[in-house]
Amino acid sequence: MIENTMQSGVSLAPHTSFRIGGPARYYTEPENLPDFRDAVAWALDRKVAFFILGGGSNVLFHDDGYDGLVINTIKLSGLTVEGEQVSAECGVRVDELVDACARHCLTGIEFAAGLPGTIGGALYMNARAYEGSFSAVAEKVHTLQIEGNGLEERVLRKNALGFGYKKSVFQGGRSFVLKVLFRLEKGPELPIRAKTEENRRKRIDMGQYIFPNAGCIFKNNYEIGVPTGKIIEELGLKGKKIGGAEVYEKHANFIINRGNASAEDVYALIRAIEVEMEDKRGIKLEREILLLGDWKGREKV
Repeated sequence: MIENTMQSGVSLAPHTSFRIGGPARYYTEPENLPDFRDAVAWALDRKVAFFILGGGSNVLFHDDGYDGLVINTIKLSGLTVEGEQVSAECGVRVDELVDACARHCLTGIEFAAGLPGTIGGALYMNARAYEGSFSAVAEKVHTLQIEGNGLEERVLRKNALGFGYKKSVFQGGRSFVLKVLFRLEKGPELPIRAKTEENRRKRIDMGQYIFPNAGCIFKNNYEIGVPTGKIIEELGLKGKKIGGAEVYEKHANFIINRGNASAEDVYALIRAIEVEMEDKRGIKLEREILLLGDWKGREKV
């Protein structure tokens, strides 16, 4: 019974890469996919808001927490490799998938080396890096979908996943990743491992793991043709601080937690960047980060 695993008042900060966030009204870590389904059904039956949490990147929970159920997929870690096909449950860490593929001499996923988060989150955002994206390697996805007042499990193939730049069908809030089937190609082990470690080294060299952060705050606008971080840098905003939050000196599209940042500090810095960008460049930024909780009428999810 899912009620037996339900907790109340669990601090969300330790479960996010920002290390920021108040308590969840309800919190659970399903042990298996049927438990995951039961948790979603529990929330729907009681008309309780819910959020599926993976690795905790790309999210900012309010300091007052989340007035609903947080379903953490951390224990949904099943991973199998058969030939050129890899099956991964939604809670598998991206780096675990990358390393498993390297061990089995499978190429095509090296771009994701060092990405924080889980497979479910990567599909949700169609995560991309170094000229690669998850939409290129995901063949089909076992999903849990809200249908009327109930839930149905469906298998969706690539053409039904609504992939675009940092977009997928899962952002509609009615379809959730259970398990993903990836199709890759066999390749020589040494070049695969070399490329994997090269991509990890780039992230280390950029200082992405030194301070708690949620990854890129804003999406790039390819019509402009210049990365958003570069424009933020040109505006002289690197190093700008509000409370314990700071625009990162090593990557201007990152906001870092210097150790005592509140969610309100981060939000104020996000808004400051957005206002400056619109005033000085006429550009309306699109956020990559999700703000969760009640932001006093300003943002509510």
